[in-house]
Amino acid sequence: MQKRNCITALICAAIFAFFLIQSQMLSDTAAYWPTIICSVGLALSCLEILLEGIKWRRTADHQEKFFPLTWVQTKRGLVALGILILWVVGLNTIGFLVTSLAALCVITVWFDPQKTKKNIIRDVASCVVIGIIVYVMFGYLGVNFPRALLI
Repeated sequence: MQKRNCITALICAAIFAFFLIQSQMLSDTAAYWPTIICSVGLALSCLEILLEGIKWRRTADHQEKFFPLTWVQTKRGLVALGILILWVVGLNTIGFLVTSLAALCVITVWFDPQKTKKNIIRDVASCVVIGIIVYVMFGYLGVNFPRALLI
């Protein structure tokens, strides 16, 4: 377990360090919160690397397997990652509202354990309502989305 936690903490530290460097390119007022969050995250990740590294050295003979997911769990994660990638690609070409609604609907229908007609209609209807509410709230807050093929 310690080996896996140590590697995960290394990945988190790298991500926090990357965003900390990126936040330095912002203006001082815009970089305030990202800098604080990334600094705290980086410090906690380094602390976790240290603690898990010490545990790893002490219990080197009692390690869990490195990749604990089953094939079904891995497949679900890859499907979610694929939907996320398609959503990001579709934001600039198709538009926020359409791609967000489509991605949200696909995720809720795909991961619903009981795929009955009633549940699918419920999932799609709730996704449409949530998507429209979020879009209207963004418009109310003055967030402008890039122009795309559709909204």
